[in-house]
Amino acid sequence: MQIDASPTKEFFIEMLTRDIPLDRAILDLIDNSVDAAQSNEVANPEVRLTLNKDEFLISDNCGGIPENVAKEYAFRFGRPKERENTPFSVGQFGVGMKRTLFKLGNQFEVKSNHNNSAFSVNVDVQDWKDLNEWKFNFQELAEREIPNGTTQILVQDLFASVSEQFDLDNFIYQLGSECSIAHFKAINNGLKIFINDQLVDNFEIKLKTSDSLTPIRNEFEKSEVKVTLTAGISERKLKEGGWYIVCNGRLIAAAEQTPITGWRHDGIPQYHPDYAYFRGVIEFDADNSSFLPWTTTKTGVDKDNPVYKAALFEMKKAMREVIPFLRARAKEDKDFKDDMIDSKPLNSAIEEAEMLLTGEIPNNISFKYPETAERKVRATEATIQYKVPLDQLNTVKKSLGVATNYEVGQETFNYYIEYECK
Repeated sequence: MQIDASPTKEFFIEMLTRDIPLDRAILDLIDNSVDAAQSNEVANPEVRLTLNKDEFLISDNCGGIPENVAKEYAFRFGRPKERENTPFSVGQFGVGMKRTLFKLGNQFEVKSNHNNSAFSVNVDVQDWKDLNEWKFNFQELAEREIPNGTTQILVQDLFASVSEQFDLDNFIYQLGSECSIAHFKAINNGLKIFINDQLVDNFEIKLKTSDSLTPIRNEFEKSEVKVTLTAGISERKLKEGGWYIVCNGRLIAAAEQTPITGWRHDGIPQYHPDYAYFRGVIEFDADNSSFLPWTTTKTGVDKDNPVYKAALFEMKKAMREVIPFLRARAKEDKDFKDDMIDSKPLNSAIEEAEMLLTGEIPNNISFKYPETAERKVRATEATIQYKVPLDQLNTVKKSLGVATNYEVGQETFNYYIEYECK
């Protein structure tokens, strides 16, 4: 006798969608477009999203989905073992598109045309739940029904919570900001993302570089993953300081300021306004994206991943070089204010250095900064001068039994020290 342990579709969908925020789920669909553009070598990729309280639409010109991929892999829940990886992809786990569609609403349609071979998959989620089979209906389309190289995904009958958020200007703005940061490398390489016809801004990470002030940049490999570390000084912005973690071009953590990236650990201090100049970017690139240290929702780093542990060791080394400089910079400010030094070479180096994109910084360079200013030698003696009535001065001379003005000043000062200060 056997017991049926197969999951219900309701349970499966609930578990699939419950732990990913709505904006992050939408980013998963853009991940697929980025992968497609790379795989199909599209010259000018574009992704367009339309969101309102009634529907969600995403379309791209990134090459389309091959028919065999659609039939055998794209709509499977999870990545089959026999499925070949897309080199350096950001769609690793085989759940992104399905998870997002189930999170958005009750009705979705996917249309795509790759090399003039077009298809559609149309699903009514409530009807599909009632079926015993875990299959979707696939329909071939005439190639003219959708432009070649295009993929379109339309979701209607949105869930009430989704519809409410899509109707908020703040959500649309926040989604644009998330897209800008998450896909900053693809955008800086030419990808255009539009949300309700508004072009998403590009996000840049830049470091100060000059002859006297240079960042750190080095590379190493660990378990078939190439790791690139860049760290140094940027603009002083408290909320933007910290580490940026990138996997195959997809940013998964921004301005990270916790022990996950070494802060407040192993002698490294807690993040502080004095360290708001600090920027570090750690990039992981792998042909097989399953080796990358990210979570399934791409919202954080897998800190137990051996590749990340090796990277964290190097990140801490970099922080131990940059943070003492930032402490010295803050001390330099105070010493200048207290008239202990005549110049501020550390602060001047920051102000005068050029801002370079991290990708423009040459490999294998070390952190360098100017010598600190020499502190002044404090004087141990001072001269006191003041005027008094002449008759009073002569009276004091007679009382003290001295003949010169200097002796009057010395004796009266000594008297005050002896009897008033002690």
